Amino acid sequence: MTARPRRPAALLAVALALGALATGCSRDDATPRAAAPPAPASAAAPAPPAAPALAPAKAWALATSAILTERNRHRHDLLAGAPPGEETAQEMKEILSEFWGVNGREDLLQTLQALDEGGHRQGFERLGAQLERLSDEQIKAYLASQGYPDELAHRIEVVTRWYRPLGAKSLLGWDYARYVSLCRWGYAAGYLGEDEAWARILPVARRLQRTFASWRELGDNYLIGRQFWSLQQTRDNGRLYVEVYQKLLADPQSPWNRHAWATSLEDG
Repeated sequence: MTARPRRPAALLAVALALGALATGCSRDDATPRAAAPPAPASAAAPAPPAAPALAPAKAWALATSAILTERNRHRHDLLAGAPPGEETAQEMKEILSEFWGVNGREDLLQTLQALDEGGHRQGFERLGAQLERLSDEQIKAYLASQGYPDELAHRIEVVTRWYRPLGAKSLLGWDYARYVSLCRWGYAAGYLGEDEAWARILPVARRLQRTFASWRELGDNYLIGRQFWSLQQTRDNGRLYVEVYQKLLADPQSPWNRHAWATSLEDG
């Protein structure tokens, strides 16, 4: 039987992993602006005009960000999420600044790079590998030494539940769905050109298609990642994101049902 590392060293490794997570989640991973309550039916605005049809690969790629797009009541059929204009640009700039600390092109590129090079999956994998080396008793002892903080216990619970089942997929869906959203907002804000946004989105979409087997699996991964990111946000509005996920699966007109998972992405 493989010997376990000595308790102090193992617990220190967990502490270091969790410390890295704490600093890595402070700036760029906040939930985007919550949507306003829907207007009463009698006051509903007319349906927006249809946008020119996107190529199937591009429409599919945008659908990878459908949970956030739907939650923010943006449009699935437009790269910018709304018709271009000063109002749209200002809204997306506010989202990027308030919730991601992005105030210009360089901030955006750095944030995209951070998601591409590790995102939350890096901390998830690091913590999972450390917890694999500990007994349940050692994990409990570590939590007791920290005073059983809710956020810490929650994060350990999520990793313990999902680290092995997810395997190499890790939190790729959570990280890259947000990457696509950032590209869309960055384009709308004027921080990325249209061709540049697509050049970033399409390779990410292809990676997601290779990694997951269905829209359902991608959505599951997004929700797991969101739980890992924040207990407080999960408590505050996690139910709303689950409802959006369920709507995307059930609604025949949702992008997940209009664009087959196996759509070719080579001609985007």
